[in-house]
Amino acid sequence: MNASTPKANRNPSMGGDRRRGLGMRGAFALGLLALILPLAVACGGAGGGEPAASDASGDAANIAPDFTLTLYETETRRKGDTLRLSDLKGSPVVVNFWFPSCPPCVAEMPDLERVYQSHKDQGVEFIGVQQIGLDSAETGQEFIKEIGVTYAVGADEDDIITKYGLLGFPATAFIDRDQNLVRLWQGVVDEEKLEELVQEILN
Repeated sequence: MNASTPKANRNPSMGGDRRRGLGMRGAFALGLLALILPLAVACGGAGGGEPAASDASGDAANIAPDFTLTLYETETRRKGDTLRLSDLKGSPVVVNFWFPSCPPCVAEMPDLERVYQSHKDQGVEFIGVQQIGLDSAETGQEFIKEIGVTYAVGADEDDIITKYGLLGFPATAFIDRDQNLVRLWQGVVDEEKLEELVQEILN
C-alpha cells in the first residue's frame, strides 16, 4: 500500500458508512433549519434601532383587510367564539401579531395589556393574532392565561399575516373607527409609543 494513501480511503466500507451517516444527519439538520429559520428571522428581536412605522392613512385603498378569528378564552372572551374585524366598525382597533416563541413579542405584551386597560372604556378594541408554526394554538392559550392577557386573542387560521403584508414579528396595526389602516408598526412598540398611536385612531 502506498504510504501516501489518505486514511479515509484505507477502509472504503467504514469511510462510506461515515459519509452516508453524516449526509443523513446533515440533510435532517438542513431540513430542520429550513423549517425554523423563516420564523426565527421573522422574529425581530435580534436587530436594534427604531422599528419601521408605515403611515397607511389617506384613501379607500387603505381599508384594513377584514379577517375572522376564533378566540381563546380570556377574561372578556369565551373560547371558540368568533370575532370578525368588520363587526367592530365604529370602534378604534389595535391588532397585534405575535407568537409565544418570539421574545420581543412576549416583551411588549404587558404594555399592550396596560394600554388596553387604559382605553377599553373609550371603546378601543385590542386583538392578538397568534402566528401558528413554532407554537401551537394550545401553547398560545396557555401562555396568555399565564401572563394575564384579557383582550381578544386567537390563532391565525385565516392567513391574516399575508393579508397585512407583514415582514416580521411583532407587528401592530392601528385601525380607526371607519376601518382605515392608519398605521402598521413593524417591531416592538412600548407603552409610551402605544399611547401615542392609540391617540391617532381615537381622534
